[in-house]
Amino acid sequence: MKKHDYDKILFRLTSIWQRLREGEILSVKDLAKEYNVSTKTIQRDFNERLASKLPIEKSGHKWKVKEGHSIDKNLSFEEDLVLDILKELSLSMGNTFSSSTNKLFSKIQNRHETPIFSKIEIEDISNKTEIIKDIQESIKNKTQIQFQYKNKYRFIEPYKITTFDGYWYLYGNDILTNRLKTFYIKDIESLNSTDKTYKENPNAIEKLKLAINVWFEPNEDLFQIRLLVKKEISKYFVRRPLNSSQIITKKYNDESIEILLDITSENEILFELKKWQPHLLVIEPKSLAKKILIINREFLDNQLELLI
Repeated sequence: MKKHDYDKILFRLTSIWQRLREGEILSVKDLAKEYNVSTKTIQRDFNERLASKLPIEKSGHKWKVKEGHSIDKNLSFEEDLVLDILKELSLSMGNTFSSSTNKLFSKIQNRHETPIFSKIEIEDISNKTEIIKDIQESIKNKTQIQFQYKNKYRFIEPYKITTFDGYWYLYGNDILTNRLKTFYIKDIESLNSTDKTYKENPNAIEKLKLAINVWFEPNEDLFQIRLLVKKEISKYFVRRPLNSSQIITKKYNDESIEILLDITSENEILFELKKWQPHLLVIEPKSLAKKILIINREFLDNQLELLI
């Protein structure tokens, strides 16, 4: 990203705020040129967003801190910690994104060695910045978009940009099939926004909130499953439920638990069963228990072939 591509409201306001704290007297015209926006936009920043929260005043076409007032330069411990966490998370999103966020954070925080370390891996989609911005704008305005995806041209009502297991997806309604779908953002090409508006489907957002992973099926009805979580891993399911519908229905003396939750797809939970085996077991439905048994038998056969 180039310096003057930072036309996002958050970056602009934060930068202006920091410079006012340092005692600068800021020109509306100069700021408009620097951030590549109109003077009306900068005037709106001051009049509607900053002046109501900060002791600043207008002097001609410039803005400054009011006489006799000062703006505290120190962040609270909690604010500083939140920024440290966000900064560390940005490192896992690729060099370009990390470099951009560090420039922003350096304008807010004093430079120091962060005590936070994150091992969350999120793919770098900095080469899709323009597409992301267009999708964000369309979601905000609830307007349809068009794009090329896996050799097909798609017409979509975009609902959310989301991540599953560190990969970025667009979630929305395919207008031609009237079905909810996820689209891997790195495979989206030649995106165009339209002026055709849509009404968001509240049920679609609720299905997304319940999703455990990208294998969820938003067009299918929810169904319940009951799992036995052995003592070796039960604490992890207590700390962080698989989804918001999870409830613990039984606790055993050895610290194993039974959980009940709603899902949309067998593939959605099969992914988790494989990840946690042999300590996560299916009680109900029996059809799902049989399916994971077949998968495990196939795994054992393949593994034995390698050992012989």
